[in-house]
Parts: sequence; structure tokens; C-alpha cells
Amino acid sequence: MRLEKWLPMYGRICEQFGFSQQDDLESARSLARIIGDRGHRDLERVRKGFPERVIICGGGPNLADELSALTIEDYVVAADCATTVLIDAGITPSMIVTDLDGIVEDQVDMNLRGATVFVHAHGDNQKAIEHHVGKFPGPIVGTCQCPPPPGIVNFGGFTDGDRAACISAELGAKRVLLAGFDFANPSEKNGKSKAVKKKKLEWARAILDELSKEGVRVMSALDAES
Repeated sequence: MRLEKWLPMYGRICEQFGFSQQDDLESARSLARIIGDRGHRDLERVRKGFPERVIICGGGPNLADELSALTIEDYVVAADCATTVLIDAGITPSMIVTDLDGIVEDQVDMNLRGATVFVHAHGDNQKAIEHHVGKFPGPIVGTCQCPPPPGIVNFGGFTDGDRAACISAELGAKRVLLAGFDFANPSEKNGKSKAVKKKKLEWARAILDELSKEGVRVMSALDAES
């Protein structure tokens, strides 16, 4: 998603949730400082030969059940905490999109095994960035939701799941299959408001709809197999 399309949406999101754009920018600058030149080099590596069809696994409570009903043959993208569910199912993701809200040790392990990790900076995770990002030994790219400082990219997206779709589309995916996306019943997390999460998922759905308007086919992985 181009910045001229995304940034007005980002402005409305900040207004609705009371996010500080300055805090987002400071977090993005911290991430850029830690990643350095790695990000753009690793971005170009993953862009080469990126498939036209991917399956993105979200963190919904239905993910494990959906995985058991699917034949996984596509390029697998994990949205943050979905990484752990995939590991438990014996599936190794090729790409992870995270704001470091899940089990970071699992994401570091998959990164060591070759998964490209897209780490996202926002105003609430600067401490996590400073604590965890240096642990990733493999390919890593920094993302943000504000106007990007040098060394960081912004391809649009709000939650880890819809941002994974935006990144995949930027890299060349034409067909995005979704598993573990439950927009009506978000997973519960300690200290997180379920009502706020549901509002965030409304934005996620709107962003995915926007991708569809841009020509990316977005559909349920279960529907694609039926």
C-alpha cells in the first residue's frame, strides 16, 4: 500500500485510539539505529523470487483448528504469536511479521532457521525493540506505521495480520490466503482490552478490503481448498 494511501488512514487510527505519532517516530528511529544497514539488504533478498501466492497465519483462536484442516504447501507468513502455534503444528514459517508481542524466543529460533522477520515499531514497544531486536541473528527488516525514517519501510498495515498482507503484496504476492483470522472474536491477552482489540480488527478488515481493491486477491485459506 502506497504511503499516500496509508498515511491518511494512519492519521484516523491515531485519532481514534489516541496514539502519539511522535512516539511512533521515536520508536521507529530506535529500530532503525539497531538494525542499521541490514534491513534494506535483507528486504531485497526476500523480494527476489517472492511467490505470487502466500498463506498468512493470524493470531486468532481458530488458527490451530484451521491448520489441522489445511494442506500447507504455500509460502507461510506468521503474524507474531501465530509463530508459536505454527511451531506446535510442525510448520516452519518462511516469514514472520511481529511487533514483539508474542513469544520472541520462538521468533528468534525461526529467524535462526532462515525465516525473514519484519519487526514493527510503534509507540508502545520501544523498550521491547531495544531489548529484543539485537537477538535476531538472521534476515530482518524494520517497519513502522508513521512516515518512515531512513532504514525503515512502511508498506501500510495496522495489526500484524493485515500488515503481513500489505508487506506480502509489496513483495509481489497476488493471492493472499488467510488462516487464523477471526475478526469477530479476537484472542484474549493479559492486560489487553478485548473491546479495543475488536476495534483494531475492524481496521484490519478495512485494510484487507483496500488491498483487494488494489488487485490483490484476499480470501480464506479454507475456502481456497474447498
